[in-house]
Amino acid sequence: MNGPLPPEIGYLVDCRSVLLENNILLTGQLPQTMGNMPRLHSLSLLLNGPNFGGELPSSLFQLKNLNTIHIQDNLGKEWSLPANVEVNDDTKLERLLLVRNSFTGNIPSWIAQLNQLQTLHLESNNFDGAIPDAIGDLSAIKYINLIENNLTESIPSSLGNLPSIEVLSLGKNRLKGELPSSIGNLRTLQLLDLGSNELTSVIPSSFANLESLKYLVLESNRFNGTVDVLESMKNLTILMIRSNSFSGALPDGLMSEASDNVVVDIGDNKFTDGLPSRFANMSNLVSLIGAKNSFAAN
Repeated sequence: MNGPLPPEIGYLVDCRSVLLENNILLTGQLPQTMGNMPRLHSLSLLLNGPNFGGELPSSLFQLKNLNTIHIQDNLGKEWSLPANVEVNDDTKLERLLLVRNSFTGNIPSWIAQLNQLQTLHLESNNFDGAIPDAIGDLSAIKYINLIENNLTESIPSSLGNLPSIEVLSLGKNRLKGELPSSIGNLRTLQLLDLGSNELTSVIPSSFANLESLKYLVLESNRFNGTVDVLESMKNLTILMIRSNSFSGALPDGLMSEASDNVVVDIGDNKFTDGLPSRFANMSNLVSLIGAKNSFAAN
């Protein structure tokens, strides 16, 4: 396929799925007439050429039966989301995946009106500005991945309002400030990745409530204080907190109840005393990195 998509594509009123893949000569952007496709269930744009992109039509997000938008690994450089969309209350959109496409601009707050959204995957784009507070209104969301963008400001405390969240990945941005204690409310959270940002402060005591957490990535930030609160995370199996300013002793019960393979990277901090003695007898400890600390010789 080459050239722009004709606006007549909107006349395909019985079409349920659109897949445009590996069309290197495709140009222009999606026409607004796609909002006239009432039965459209999924839209996938994958591996298309450098002259295809632009702002997604606002009409796309008003389709009542659309379940999935998957736009990934396209070469165009001018992708963006519309600034304003009037989302219908009966929207069925569950999956919004915009991955490695050079999307620019802010993450718009209207996304929070997608009340059935379960997956928000915006990894490896050029989104900038703050994470909108309104994202905390996504009551059905289970997976948020905003890794490797240019997001700034602080993590909104409203993220602690997500009752079903399982994965929250905000790494490789330029987020600043303190960790909101409200994150400790996320009892369904299994993976938290905040690595490679500019975050400061201690780990809030409320993190002791993260009873489902298995993977914790805080590496390459400016965190400080002790990590005593980690002892309460009974399901923790992956701990990546290198290159911070954590100090004090590692708690004796750290990862003591982990049944899966355990990976620990605590290097380049200010930990003192020694490693927990029980680490030596953990048959499921497959990787331990503790260099560049102030451990006492045992």
